[in-house]
Amino acid sequence: MFYLLDKLATALRGGTREVLESAVDANALRILAQEIYEAEAGVRQAKQHLAQVMANKLKMQRQLEQSRQRLAAEEDTIREHLERQEEQQASALAEDLVVQEELVTQQTEQLKQLEAYEQRLLQTLKLTASKLEHYRAQLAMAQTTQQAQQAAGKLAQQSNRHSNSFERMQDSLDRIQTQQSGFEDHLLAMEQIDRYLKTGSQRGNNKDKKIQAALERLRPKAA
Repeated sequence: MFYLLDKLATALRGGTREVLESAVDANALRILAQEIYEAEAGVRQAKQHLAQVMANKLKMQRQLEQSRQRLAAEEDTIREHLERQEEQQASALAEDLVVQEELVTQQTEQLKQLEAYEQRLLQTLKLTASKLEHYRAQLAMAQTTQQAQQAAGKLAQQSNRHSNSFERMQDSLDRIQTQQSGFEDHLLAMEQIDRYLKTGSQRGNNKDKKIQAALERLRPKAA
């Protein structure tokens, strides 16, 4: 019993899958267009994020430069105290100098990490934009092909729908051509008759001339 129920459930899942696949196939272009649109929206968000990362990098570069300048100034001050043998003042400043050096080291490392992250984002965006351009071109081609196929299908339907009309048109054309050919044949026959009659008359005249010529040749010559 449970075996049959399991088979029935499998059949139902198969039917559902077939219906869903048919729906997906019927809306394939719409689905692809939406997927491209959503991917482009993701790219726009990624660009905004990248712009913020680059802005943070510029800010951190300025902060690091300022920290380095302060560090250099403190080092100069400590050197001056040491030159004047002011050990106590130099030692007090050296304690702050160590903190400042740690800050500069930390900011330098953070800046390197931020620059590496920026480069990864740039490469990812470049690759994504290239792929999106490919799929946009493929979508445009698919849409054009579908429109061409739809137009061809409509033309085929129109041709089938008017096939009887085309047959009647062809019959009328055949009749017209037959009539015109008959008329031309009639004219040709009339020309042949006229030519025959004219040729026959010429032959009669030639015969009379030949008879006269024979008589003149045979007629006795006068002494």
